[in-house]
Amino acid sequence: MSLRSFLTASTRGMAPERKTPFYSAVAALLLIAGLSAALLLLPEKVSLPAYRAAFASLEAYRTAHPEENPHYLAVVDYSKPSYLKRMTLIELKTGEQSFYRVAHGKKSGELYAERFSDIPESNMSSPGLYRVLDAYSGDHGKAMRLEGLDSTSNSNAFSRDIVLHSADYVSPGYILLNLATLNGPRIGRSNGCFVVSTRDIDEITKKLSRGAFLFAWVKPQPFKP
Repeated sequence: MSLRSFLTASTRGMAPERKTPFYSAVAALLLIAGLSAALLLLPEKVSLPAYRAAFASLEAYRTAHPEENPHYLAVVDYSKPSYLKRMTLIELKTGEQSFYRVAHGKKSGELYAERFSDIPESNMSSPGLYRVLDAYSGDHGKAMRLEGLDSTSNSNAFSRDIVLHSADYVSPGYILLNLATLNGPRIGRSNGCFVVSTRDIDEITKKLSRGAFLFAWVKPQPFKP
């Protein structure tokens, strides 16, 4: 008798294994844990077009304002999903980089930022170049004010109170929570501000306080006549 025949004869007439709710729940939790581990181990990601656009924008501004001598350039790549570390801080003298997660506006989208506005109360993110101003302590703790420098995309940033601050919802734990509640592998969302982890805010403000600009990049949309 072959092994296949033996196994067929041995299992004939056996009732199929029934999965209990407990085992189904355990399987679901293991799946979520596996997905979470995979997402959290993904490398930071800022695309080459985002880098190019950021440096081109900064150079154009510095050509018109040669007195500016920033130490850092922050680049936010809004074409990437929010679970990635899609913001980089670049030390302009050495080229050294550090990467962080950053939230987008709640009306800009869920996992991805897809819609943008500079209108007050829109709760959307705004792309373009910003000058990083002073650090202060506000409703969200340590934060940094921003001045929008693009007349067509973010010039209302200061009056809209668009700042860089921190919140608990930018964290691996919040990604796990959203996965477990079937809300997708995303961090929380803001009212339009650039929001980073509470664990990173001290490091980020320390670097940007030396003189910095921030550039938020979005993928160009196809022209619709």
